[in-house]
Amino acid sequence: MKLKLTVLLLCATAASAYEVETHGLMTLESFHVSILGRANLASEAVYLRLGFDRLAEAAPFHQAASPDCADDGMIPTNESYIDADPSWLASAAPDPTNRKFRCSKLYEFNSYPPRYRGLITSNLGPTPVQRLEAWLMRGAIREDDLKQQRYPTKPKPDIDPWGDKDRVIGHFYVPVSNLPGTPLNVGPGGLRWAMGEAQPLSAVSVPDPSRGNHFSYMDARKNFFLALTYKTPAAASSAGSKLDSDVRQNLWGSTMLSVGHVLHILQDQASPQHARGEAHNYVCRNLESIFNQDVATRTYENFINYRVTKSEQFRAPLPADGRPNYTGTNSCEEKLWVKMFSIAGQDPPPELNRWLPSLGGNTYPVPQFAVARRFFTTRADDGANIGNTTPTVLNARAGLGDYANRGFYTEDNMEGGLLTYPFISPPRSSADLSFTDATIRDQQVPGKGRVKIKALYWRVPDAIAPNYADPLLDANGKAPIVSYGQWGFFGSLGVKRRILTLDNYNQMADMLAPRAIAYTTGMINFFFRGKLTVDPIQQRVFAVM
Repeated sequence: MKLKLTVLLLCATAASAYEVETHGLMTLESFHVSILGRANLASEAVYLRLGFDRLAEAAPFHQAASPDCADDGMIPTNESYIDADPSWLASAAPDPTNRKFRCSKLYEFNSYPPRYRGLITSNLGPTPVQRLEAWLMRGAIREDDLKQQRYPTKPKPDIDPWGDKDRVIGHFYVPVSNLPGTPLNVGPGGLRWAMGEAQPLSAVSVPDPSRGNHFSYMDARKNFFLALTYKTPAAASSAGSKLDSDVRQNLWGSTMLSVGHVLHILQDQASPQHARGEAHNYVCRNLESIFNQDVATRTYENFINYRVTKSEQFRAPLPADGRPNYTGTNSCEEKLWVKMFSIAGQDPPPELNRWLPSLGGNTYPVPQFAVARRFFTTRADDGANIGNTTPTVLNARAGLGDYANRGFYTEDNMEGGLLTYPFISPPRSSADLSFTDATIRDQQVPGKGRVKIKALYWRVPDAIAPNYADPLLDANGKAPIVSYGQWGFFGSLGVKRRILTLDNYNQMADMLAPRAIAYTTGMINFFFRGKLTVDPIQQRVFAVM
């Protein structure tokens, strides 16, 4: 009974960080400035090295004279991908005992950016959802899959052939304590889930044989290797050669898809709630909505997705029939934001230009690491629960999760209890001298005149680019990370009761999203960085046997 209760609590309180439209946008922007983006001169060498220059850019993994993708899962089909069970890492190649072929679905199509859904005239070709970047976005979108019962209406994602599951349970990771961050710390934790390793902080990389995620970094590597090398003895015949070629195309799709899944989990580490282990779940029109967190706790991810969909909804050029590019964010949250902005007389949320490298607004340097898991955290490879604990060392850690965990408040960890955050980052007391009290802006409130919006400014530790020009920084590089009540409310330690307002959420997103995109770019570059060279022997003669 205790086990059942724990599982129920875990399923009810786990939630995605950024919504799928936001993940799609972040992944697309990262692709464009990565070594895979064709606008990047370095990508030419990568395309040549991987043989992509011989493929059609609009549909690189298309299989000529092959059957259309079907859900029988038994044979390679055009534009399908391979989903292999956890045991396949120990085998030489996928075979009918450990792999299924799966198809792309309308479900993820509905969450692509507008240009990839044909709502806007573009130069992406006739099959935009089959492009390289679309395969990455497909993985980033599908990483948030839930069990079928949690989707009250269609379209729904197809069921995982190896067992229907709530993938979001594996998206929490608290780098400061190396714990999963879910209720009771049950589950694999985001780092283990993403990497597919039993001990991801170990110096020795060992696959996790019991992992529930078969689109992990380890799986992406195996797909990548086989996409380059897969060949069976049957390839001696023309039919066998064609079949092997089709499987390699499916493996390429699986590689890109798996990398996209990993990018999603990395981007989740740019959500303070996921890096601090705070539940923020909600569902719409479902009996499980009784387990929803309150509005304040679930605000960040929904509000940021509202910003994404609204900013893109009416971005020119519009569809010819005048339809919006996006239909909006989650149905049970959309009305909340529209009504709130209307009542408050506020402008719509700010544009996303600061996030987007494609518009020149995101110049955050792309991080580079020698080990993949360090994009998440650079804590010591010790496997211990706490590891190095002094604030100086903590603030020097350079992973994306490290930055979000120590730099921002969350609704349920506003004053960081000593047991929860013993490192006091950000400070527990609003009276801490490292804060600066200042006005963010004036706002016209109907019936009340102009009101000053006050905030506490604090310098968020950044080990990669400590002097990066984030928005709204004061002269000392401090950002308005939290606001406070002005009518006599008191917190448990400070003289001001701290609150998170939409101004603070905008500030968080405008600092975290550019870094999420930069780290995602770094992970793409890291994954596709390698190359093989063939050197001649001393006699300067090559021979093939």
